[in-house]
Amino acid sequence: MITPFDAEESGSQPSPAALAATESPVELAVGLVEDERTPDGMVCMATYRNGRLVARCALPPEAWDQVHSHRLFAQPVPVVLVAREAPPGLQCQLFAMVTLPPDLQLDTDDEPEPWAESVPGAGYEAAAQGDDESEDPPVAPIPLGTVVRFAKDRVHPDSLPLEAADVLRKIIEGRTAEVVDKALEDLLGE
Repeated sequence: MITPFDAEESGSQPSPAALAATESPVELAVGLVEDERTPDGMVCMATYRNGRLVARCALPPEAWDQVHSHRLFAQPVPVVLVAREAPPGLQCQLFAMVTLPPDLQLDTDDEPEPWAESVPGAGYEAAAQGDDESEDPPVAPIPLGTVVRFAKDRVHPDSLPLEAADVLRKIIEGRTAEVVDKALEDLLGE
């Protein structure tokens, strides 16, 4: 599934972005790794697909503790990639969409605010919420890392959504090349 969207305006012209998502959940493994680029006070979480490193992300130790202690990657998860055109070609953020365990979910059964009934549409929203007995558990995005594709390596240079889908497909299927490996190949002319 590919869905293009535009970023919200923030005074300047928003850069177009495309979203690509896996059709079904995929198995990922995560663990801590040493990386000299990790900022002080943070840890580096590595993500693996079929034993191959696909992404790294700096996280606060508390975030890693939640991921690890709640075994958020014990089951296959949907994966989403957000792509934007930016130097040196395509900048992509990779996310896992994990189901939150009950003890991490926000309590939404709070008392309604006294003014809530006077808001137009409040009666409809309350009725609609009451009708949904089979509500899906909440899902949260966990950042996995940034993926870069150089402009000269683009497969679909005229289509950001197709390019995003291709990047995600190659990550999931395991046919990715590390940016460093690709840069060395280019430098050595291989």
